Amino acid sequence: MKILIINYSRVGDSILSTALINNLLEEYPESQISIVTSSISKDLFENIPRLENLIVIDKKKYSLHWLEIWKSVINKKWDLTIDLRSSFLSYLIRTKKYKIFRGNDNSPKIEQFKKLLNTSKEITPHIWIDEEDISKSKKLLPDGAPYIAVAPFSNWPQKDWSLQKYIDLFQNQFFQKYTILLFGQSRDIRDEELFNNLLNHINLRVVSLFDQGNLRQLSKIIDHCELFIGSDSALMHLAASTRCKTIGLFGPTNHVVYGPWGEGNISIKSDTNKNSTKSFYLENIPVEEVLNTITNMTL
Repeated sequence: MKILIINYSRVGDSILSTALINNLLEEYPESQISIVTSSISKDLFENIPRLENLIVIDKKKYSLHWLEIWKSVINKKWDLTIDLRSSFLSYLIRTKKYKIFRGNDNSPKIEQFKKLLNTSKEITPHIWIDEEDISKSKKLLPDGAPYIAVAPFSNWPQKDWSLQKYIDLFQNQFFQKYTILLFGQSRDIRDEELFNNLLNHINLRVVSLFDQGNLRQLSKIIDHCELFIGSDSALMHLAASTRCKTIGLFGPTNHVVYGPWGEGNISIKSDTNKNSTKSFYLENIPVEEVLNTITNMTL
């Protein structure tokens, strides 16, 4: 059976899609899967069992990427095509059956995938790692357990709690027994001085893993952490796919759809009544609320 998945380009959505892919692998044990993805998400899929083809195509001006995708898949006959981007491409290729995802803003993305698959089985994101990933993650993980993972940045500043709030949070003695591992990309650092203040926090060990490892290796590192806290971002979804308890901080994005999936994981949503001029900004989330949530999760 040949299955084609036209997947998301963004990393966070791609991580959530692994729940759907893992279900397909279980339901169709003889299948061969091909995935259309982007260069920033391809790490997630490189070790998938029975992966026939990984088609890496990034978005282009004037939607020319769709033409490139079509040219990459038109010469094959597919048994099942799943289009997670809700495009018309599935109507233009040779496939016996197709499922086109139509999202909504009212239920978790994973539940929406279950409906698309017409399954009552529990599905959950899954990151496929190999021995090389395990080895490299061990080299990146510093001594000093237990760990807390922190990803303070996303791809949009309005989705981020300020660095000063993190600094104020870590003043609490609760964090003194932990090594704080910082995850992210250097290009997203918007205040070098505050970032250095966080990195050199008094009476606390903080280690930056910015720009380190691929997504698979980072998932293995976060799996060693007791807690993750951070913006609504790909790293939040990555943490939720591990055993790490995950807290996602939400402002302008939909916590119902994109909250960290998994039992015990929590979204903290900004209170729009506290500051009407910044109705969806995370600055409305007080340090005390985050601290209380953390202590309750770790009791």
